[in-house]
Amino acid sequence: MINIQVLRIPAEVPKEGWDSFLALVSDERRQQAARYVHQADAHRSVMGEVLARVTLGKLTGAIPGDLSFIRNTYGKPSLISHPNLPFNVSHSGDWVAVISGGQDPLGVDVEQISPIDMTIAERFFSPVESRNLAAAPAEQQLETFYQLWTLKESYIKAIGMGLSMPLDSFSMLRGMDGFWHCPEAPTYRFLSQRLDDGHMLAAACSVEMELPAKPDVVTIEDLYSLLM
Repeated sequence: MINIQVLRIPAEVPKEGWDSFLALVSDERRQQAARYVHQADAHRSVMGEVLARVTLGKLTGAIPGDLSFIRNTYGKPSLISHPNLPFNVSHSGDWVAVISGGQDPLGVDVEQISPIDMTIAERFFSPVESRNLAAAPAEQQLETFYQLWTLKESYIKAIGMGLSMPLDSFSMLRGMDGFWHCPEAPTYRFLSQRLDDGHMLAAACSVEMELPAKPDVVTIEDLYSLLM
């Protein structure tokens, strides 16, 4: 069973809770958080790992703080103790997301929606995606752009190649049934939906598994209680 957990980062994180989160993550993450100029960036980075640790701790029966991660050549993380347990993490704006479960590769992407120069699509989207985007009504183009972007990101994160795989080398298309699919990756299912007015979520998994209809929302209070 595949699960997607999402956490909305509060505007203020109490110091006691923040110290508990910092104590849980890796030394590398703590050092990275200390280098951020903006605290919001540190919050996203640290809470992404905390949510992953809590989620994976439940799946493995391990203490969240005892889990250790390793990354492949392209930066995709995996558990040292359970290398075949698929999961993926993303964060942007006010949200962090973790996808986990099953046995096949998984990918998730969250993006904060903001105005963008649509000509960027010509650099990163396939010709058919660029045409579909240009044909969309003006009021729907921003929505369509972020749907495509997050779907593509979720796929390359699932296969573990990151941006070493050109984004214009494959296409995300919406079928007559309303579901998204990728002709170059027929063995994958995709999910795309808004988290709120300002954020888009997408996920990718093998067709052997079903993606949930919507993610489970985890609060910061939930994290506190789980770590006590």
